Amino acid sequence: MGRVWLKTKYDSSLGMEIPHSMNMANAMYGFRELGAEIIPYHLIEDIYDKVLREDIVLDYIDQVNMIFNKFHATYKVEDYPEVLNKYLGRKVWKDTINNISSHEEKWSAGYFVKPVRNKAFTGKIISSIKDLIGCGSCYEDYEVIVSEPIDILAEWRCFIRYDKIMDVRPYGSISHTEYEGYKYHYDADVLEAMINDFKTWEERPTACSMDICYTKDGRTLLVEVNDAYALGCYGLPGLLYAKLISARWSQVMEVEDIYNF
Repeated sequence: MGRVWLKTKYDSSLGMEIPHSMNMANAMYGFRELGAEIIPYHLIEDIYDKVLREDIVLDYIDQVNMIFNKFHATYKVEDYPEVLNKYLGRKVWKDTINNISSHEEKWSAGYFVKPVRNKAFTGKIISSIKDLIGCGSCYEDYEVIVSEPIDILAEWRCFIRYDKIMDVRPYGSISHTEYEGYKYHYDADVLEAMINDFKTWEERPTACSMDICYTKDGRTLLVEVNDAYALGCYGLPGLLYAKLISARWSQVMEVEDIYNF
């Protein structure tokens, strides 16, 4: 049985070690219920040589990528798989952040821009030159995914594990103080069609999310697909969250998922 490595930090007010984030804490509780051996650590450099292929590391994206790269693992997932394009409801294309910042017709168009490199910066609407602040520099010409804006009233994160939806959780209620997404609901028939088409995706991950939204004109659309190893739990119970992470880690590392039950 593989071990679970948990990034922790010392909390001086509590006088004890605690998980480094709420998501890591939730995953920790889930793996504890599953009977996993959980080993705390502070820095990825401290455990890099100790991590085995069958282990799971609960850390931030760049640090997890370091572990995947150590084992020469393939772990890239398309944000917009072709089989789901018909649910986007908007045009999506690639560009570079420098090309956008150099052309007023692009940075003033109100496009949504997100980096191809995971979490290089936070995706956002670019409608003025000041919106480019924090999107890299002329020395960091990030490749970006650009899409036409849509008027979103509510969002949800659909957690998928082994081709089944585990749960659907509101996306955004934690960070938005004036959240009103509770007034709206996605079309369940559209979501069912999405998951059926998802199953036809040959290179699909064993675990991921489909983020969906409800728009002002009454459509249920796909926002994007996200890899399970880099997902916030958004209220998903710890046990399910741990199984979600395990399913994807097992696929990436090409080992048996011992929690597939």
